[in-house]
Amino acid sequence: MKVKFPEPPPSGATVITATRLSKGYGAGSPVFEDVTFDIGRGERLLVLGLNGAGKTSLLRILAGEAQPTLGDFKFGHSVNVGYYAQEHDNLRTNESLLYNIRSEVPSNVMLTETQLRGMLGMFGLMGEKVFQDSGTLSGGEKTKLALAMLMVGRNNLLLLDEPTNNLDPASRQAVADALSTWKGTIVFVSHDAEFVEQLKPTKVLLMPDGQVDFFSPDWLELVSLA
Repeated sequence: MKVKFPEPPPSGATVITATRLSKGYGAGSPVFEDVTFDIGRGERLLVLGLNGAGKTSLLRILAGEAQPTLGDFKFGHSVNVGYYAQEHDNLRTNESLLYNIRSEVPSNVMLTETQLRGMLGMFGLMGEKVFQDSGTLSGGEKTKLALAMLMVGRNNLLLLDEPTNNLDPASRQAVADALSTWKGTIVFVSHDAEFVEQLKPTKVLLMPDGQVDFFSPDWLELVSLA
């Protein structure tokens, strides 16, 4: 499997500025609070924390899928966001693979069915399978479809929540190779230490307290616990 993400369009120097973000559910204590960070063009931010620390909630907020309880964030100039949801929430399960990937094509971009099938084919989704309802796919196939859908969006910022879950080793390596050479900005969550090392994060955001640090190999010991 050979995967290649398209060149990202240019964006402003500052891609995300988040200020005192907090998220709670109901009357209980917030999952996280006062999280402040910024990320520049081409950086890779690893969001790290134990289960329940708010990693997925933070990515959902940045993706516009949820609202913060308090605080705010903004994107820089000409930032186009692609979001990979851990539970594949963005898949239309009653529609075909071809329909799903076509729905992500921006209105100002023209891609033929042959081109779309080529992108699916990069992930091993080919032949009559492209006409299947996405709800019939295995977990690994859903992951591949969701990743293929990111390729058509002309994104320069990717928000990735456990993008290697359910992938076989060869596919995981192909995705890691593609993302490690991609020149856009990435904010990601992963418990796969080898994948994290290959993506070469520039910063770490520790949840739920919001501590930001430069990445070093020492952080890899915590990745598999996250």
